[in-house]
Formats: sequence, structure tokens, C-alpha cells
Amino acid sequence: MFSLARKPFRRTGSNFAMAIALATGTMVATAGIALPVYAKEKKNDKEPKADYSKGFVAAYTPVDKLSKAGDNEAAGAQLDGVVAAAVTDDDKNAAGGLVYNVGVGLDDTDLQRRGLKLMLDSGRLDQAKTGQFNYTSYQLAFQDNEYDVAREFLAAAIDADYSFSGRLTDGTTKTFAADDLRMMLADIYFDEEDFEGGLGYIRTQIANRVAAGQTPPHDWLMRARAKAYNNDLALPAIEFANEMVRYYPDTQNWRDAINIQRNLVLMDGPELLDLMRLGHRLGTLETDRDYLEYADSAEVIRAPGEVKRILDEGIAKGLVNRSEPAVSDVLKAANSSVDADKRDLPNLEKEAMAASASTKFATNAADAFLSYEQYEKAEALYQNALGRPDVDAALANMRLGIAQLSLGKLEDAKASFAKVTGQRRPVAALWTVYADQLAKESGTSAEAAAEAASEI
Repeated sequence: MFSLARKPFRRTGSNFAMAIALATGTMVATAGIALPVYAKEKKNDKEPKADYSKGFVAAYTPVDKLSKAGDNEAAGAQLDGVVAAAVTDDDKNAAGGLVYNVGVGLDDTDLQRRGLKLMLDSGRLDQAKTGQFNYTSYQLAFQDNEYDVAREFLAAAIDADYSFSGRLTDGTTKTFAADDLRMMLADIYFDEEDFEGGLGYIRTQIANRVAAGQTPPHDWLMRARAKAYNNDLALPAIEFANEMVRYYPDTQNWRDAINIQRNLVLMDGPELLDLMRLGHRLGTLETDRDYLEYADSAEVIRAPGEVKRILDEGIAKGLVNRSEPAVSDVLKAANSSVDADKRDLPNLEKEAMAASASTKFATNAADAFLSYEQYEKAEALYQNALGRPDVDAALANMRLGIAQLSLGKLEDAKASFAKVTGQRRPVAALWTVYADQLAKESGTSAEAAAEAASEI
């Protein structure tokens, strides 16, 4: 397991709350049943016939007239009799429409919910109405803080593939389809502060999409990442940040994934160093803080060449001020050590490979070659260190994976990263995503080259 750190700052996240006009409070069209179907002239043998019972028609008709005349108080007083008279499914559907409309007229949400349930339970609604009425039922249940019930209705609306146009906070309108409704369902959990429930729901939706061979929507990943990060849930924040760069690997998303770990995971210098190395490869270093943290975690005594290389780059980009005492002092120390350090590398390698070398010495030698980007020698030295007793296996496997990845041995690198445990595990997971990305790019390039060759 690893330790968590309090965030020194929050990155402003997107505002996912959208003002959507409620679908409630709108009258529904009710069936005209003053003349029951059995008394009407048959117009089309293929049209399904409504089946209203005589007793229901007798109870329904006068109450419906009261409602249509605007006398909802009088109509409301007689609704129980109408519902009690409903025998057939069509009776129940018509009764539900009447109950709902009277509820709208009286601004009585209990009646509205009762009417919607009658219509939904009747089984006489088409798919469009089923989706609409389930969605309206979700809204009413949510207003009453009945979150479990609200989720059930919203899930049913999703199953019916319901969509609608809603007004956003900026006054524009947007069509909300099933994927948007899925995130509304997740938001019900979040509104209850059940973050594990909401994130678990999104996780399941992502898994379903991936299993179907599809890419998860960007909004789902961003929503989950922001909810986890803003509520100090380190493991889910890292998980969804990693998934974000897996499917949407742009520089900003990589920067976010790296910074989430910097802000949420308590790291010592050696652990932070491997994270900053990844950030550097991906071009995410963009501030003096980034460069100085990288240089500080590398330690000028241990890796003068790497420290010099990083600070020189930051200075060249105008991000690091050479005249700052802390920078100038470190650069001076690095410049005075690099040449001698490089000259000593052959002897260091020889001594580290000797059976008499200590495990710590063998690991430090591998670190030195990695810092000078001599990846073949670093790979061999880390493998040598891993065969010794009392080795820091997490560190050695982490950096062995970096060396192997740098040599293009992507599967070997992923196998090494998979062995990393403890505080370095989240960093190794992010390097694994990067290895997968490189493998995908390599495969795409190979396919393109093969296609081009076939056209020659």
C-alpha cells in the first residue's frame, strides 16, 4: 500500500451541474374513451383495439370532464373511484393519465407519481412514452430525495433509449441521450455523497463499453477523474486518470495524470524521480516547479549528468532562472562532477557485476547508467541487482522497466512494471499505460508501412 498526501492545490474542474428544465408539470394526452371501443365503428383491422370496461367508462367519463373543465379539486376527490374501477390494462393506462393530469393541475406531485406508475404498470405505453414517463418519474422521485427509486426509473428510461432536449445554464439547448442519462444516474450517487457507488457505476459503464470494442466517452472518464480527485479519493483518481490517458493520450491528460499522483501520493525523492522522468518524456514539464522538482529528486550527488541535462533544458526554455542561488549552486556542483563521473562508469560497471559487490552498490551502479541514458548496461545491472539478497525489488523492477522500455522491449518492460509494489506501484501503472501507448503506435506504424509497401 502507499501513503497519501494532502493536495497543496486543486486544479479547477469542470462544472458538471447543468440546469435542465424538468419534464414534469406537463399535461399528457389521455385517451378519448367517452365512447368505448366496442361502440365505435372499426376503421382498421390492423390497429390494436383498446379494451375499456363498461364500469370504468362510467366512472372515468364524468371525472375526465371535470378535469378538462379545470375543476381539478372536484376531479381529485373522485380519482380513487376511477382507479378502483380500472380492470383492464387500457383502463389502468387511461386512469393513470387522468390521475397525472389532475396532479399537474393541482401541483400535487404525489398524484403525478401515482398516475405515472399506473400508466407504466399498464404495459400499454409505446417505447417513447415508456422512456418519457420513466424519466419524469425519476425527476419526481429525485425531488422527493428517494434516490434508490430515482435510479430505478432513470435506468428504465435508459433501457428505453429515451432522449430529450434540455436547456443548459448558458441558455442553450442540448439533446440528452442515453450516455448523458447514464452520467445523470451516476450523479444521483454523487448527490448522496456516495462517491464509491457513483464511481463504481461509471466503472461498470466503461467496462461495458470496452467489452463491446468501443472507446469510453471522454466525459465519463473526465467526470469520474474529477469526482475522485476533488474528494481526495487517491486510488480512483489515479485509476481514472490512467484510463483517461489510455484512451485520450494528449499532453494535457498526461500532465493531469502525473500531477494527480504528485498531489495525492506522498512520495520520497527516488519515487518522484521516476514519475518526473515519465513526465519529461511526454513533454508535460511546463513550469520552474516541474524542472526544479525533477532536479531535486534526481539529486546532484547521485546523478549529476541528469540534473545538469534537466536544468539546462529548463533554462533554455526560459522556465528556470540560472541566476537563482539554488539553481546556480546545483549547476556548479553538477558541472564539476559530470566528467569524472562519466570516466568512472567502466570501473563502476565492473565492480557492480562482481560477486563480492553489495546489493546497494549494484543497484546504485545501475541507477548511474540509467541517469546517463545507457539503457543496455542499466538493464543488465538491474537484472544483476535483482538476483542479490535484500534488494529493493520495487525500485529495481521499476527502473529495469524504464531501461527496457527505452530499448523498445515493451513487453519486458510491462512485465517488470507489474512486479512493482508499495509506494511506486501507481507510478509503475502509469508507465505501463505509456508502454501500451508505444506498442499501439508501433503497431499502427507497422501496419501503415506494410500497407504502403503493398502499394508499391
